Amino acid sequence: MAADEPNLLAAALGGRSTRLGDVPDDIQRRYFTDGRGGGLGYYLDATSPTPVFRDRGDRLTAARNDPNAIRHMVRIAQHRDWTVVLVRGAPEFRREAWLAGRLADLDVRGYRPTARDVQELQRRLDAARRRDIQPLNDRLNDAHQRPRDRGPDDAGARSRLRAVEAVVRARVPNTVEQDRILASARDRIAKWLERGARFDPVKLAERDASQSRSRSR
Repeated sequence: MAADEPNLLAAALGGRSTRLGDVPDDIQRRYFTDGRGGGLGYYLDATSPTPVFRDRGDRLTAARNDPNAIRHMVRIAQHRDWTVVLVRGAPEFRREAWLAGRLADLDVRGYRPTARDVQELQRRLDAARRRDIQPLNDRLNDAHQRPRDRGPDDAGARSRLRAVEAVVRARVPNTVEQDRILASARDRIAKWLERGARFDPVKLAERDASQSRSRSR
């Protein structure tokens, strides 16, 4: 790692990809890229002298502690299936990388969170859950107002969502894992409403809760 890029987020246990430039499409569109200086640099505009962060395949490095850049680095790690990541560098960088990483359900090593960090993570999780719930509620309302012959059988969608939450809250003690399972369940129900696919989200939630308990043993 270059001396002028002291902050690092790396794949600790490998992942699906360590290919330079393997990033989400919206991040690719947001930055300008240049291969000079080692790896692939990501620049805010065509005239910036230094990259916001640099892609080195199995690790991402940055010179600054920019929260937006850190969140983009975490999204790249998530995109590449780096389920376990190592962070090094300034405390501010490692703290934000831990928060963004845990929010993305990554196992982040290299930073020991404080009690206030844990509280901040919970607030971000709550905010993310509210953002997830509102679009789902809108789709549930739309589905409820559709004529019966134009959409799937959605009469029990809301009650199913409440049942899913009850199962998860009762069986999974870890709040971060609860939020991950619930977000997945909401997405499944929304897709069910949109596509007319038939499944039982309560049973899926029970399965996910059981798998979560097995992993925690």
